[in-house]
Amino acid sequence: MSAPKFIKKMAVLVAIEATVGTIVVPVAADAIEVSDVTLTPIEGDEVDQGVIRPYFGASETTLVTLYRKIAFSVGLAGVAAVGDLPGWATLMRACAASCTNTPAPDVDAGTVFAPVTDNIESVTIYAVVDKLLYKMAGARANVKAAVDAKQIPKWQYEFTGSFLPVEDVGAMPAVSYAKFQRPLGVNALNSTLELDGFTAACSSFQFDFGNQVVKQDLMNVDTTEITGRASTGSVTFRNTSVATKNWIEMARASAKVPMLLKHGQAATNTVSISATSAQIGKPTFSDQDGIQMITVPLRFIPSDAGNDEWAIAC
Repeated sequence: MSAPKFIKKMAVLVAIEATVGTIVVPVAADAIEVSDVTLTPIEGDEVDQGVIRPYFGASETTLVTLYRKIAFSVGLAGVAAVGDLPGWATLMRACAASCTNTPAPDVDAGTVFAPVTDNIESVTIYAVVDKLLYKMAGARANVKAAVDAKQIPKWQYEFTGSFLPVEDVGAMPAVSYAKFQRPLGVNALNSTLELDGFTAACSSFQFDFGNQVVKQDLMNVDTTEITGRASTGSVTFRNTSVATKNWIEMARASAKVPMLLKHGQAATNTVSISATSAQIGKPTFSDQDGIQMITVPLRFIPSDAGNDEWAIAC
């Protein structure tokens, strides 16, 4: 009888590829502090052979494409010192985002992520489960943010990459999680959200890059591509008087307004998500503790310059 493989003995390491689809062997500093992991070891399109016989029965199927997927969450937290890169910077670059870092002691020290359309980077992923190595090359992803009151805020990633055979390795890889900070709870002390200049009594903020991630398998082509982006979100908060904000009329007019989420307490372990042109969608109502809540959908619209519909700063 074989020894059990323990799912909680897991390491995920992610490294930027110099050439898309060419494996980069990650090092300890490439380790990602993850939770909520779902590893799909083999995925692909399956075609039925459709063989006809003189009796009932299934015919064989053939996998005509092969790839691998992994989804996981990472704490939405900032950095230990102003100008440091957050631990999730590499992941964002594979989600069609640029990463502009200004190190200390520059007065503008910090890191800003913004959407990109061209020259989208890719990553190699090593997911090791109790000495079983699952590799992915040329991986790219979509990401969402979930910032809910009385919870830990998280980035939620789903990566797609090429399939490579599973390998036995002699030991778990070395890891360093020094770049990762403990995410702060979402509450009145740590979190604020402004929509069109109004400071909302917010219970939930959701943000979705909206990347269209596709796996292409053609003759001489085996790649994961991001072929489009439509970034969306939503805010749930205590409903207001019409005099304060008429959210229904703003939706009817398809109003585009600024939005700013800030999470953290100081200049270090802080993350902000901002947009200058968040289009107000059709609101809906809900009940929370006997208080009427309103959920306002958002659609983040780029300017004529493009690639500026949102920004993430830490």
